[in-house]
Amino acid sequence: MTTATQPLAVLSLPEFHTLSQDQVRGITCVYDGAALSSKTAVDLGERRLRRVGGRVSWFPRACRRCALEQAMSALVTHSQSCEECVDDSNLCPTGTGLVRAVREARKVRR
Repeated sequence: MTTATQPLAVLSLPEFHTLSQDQVRGITCVYDGAALSSKTAVDLGERRLRRVGGRVSWFPRACRRCALEQAMSALVTHSQSCEECVDDSNLCPTGTGLVRAVREARKVRR
């Protein structure tokens, strides 16, 4: 689930049931639990979970360092096994999305 406005939504997350309440609420980084502020938080896009009685949305956040590490790792892993990325990375929607995720994670908020 990714859109042009949410490139970081392509990143995988830790299992929901393993997260603390602060991680679920976006107060701390979903990956390492570091405290977040409006300047340090990176929005990872809307995620939907199946729960008893329907589906719910949540909006995970990460610190910039973890978001960049996750995006770079996913890009390297994907590009090593994707023939389209080897031939021309512009042909692969997943590779293109991961490149956008890396760029988004590198942006500095002011």
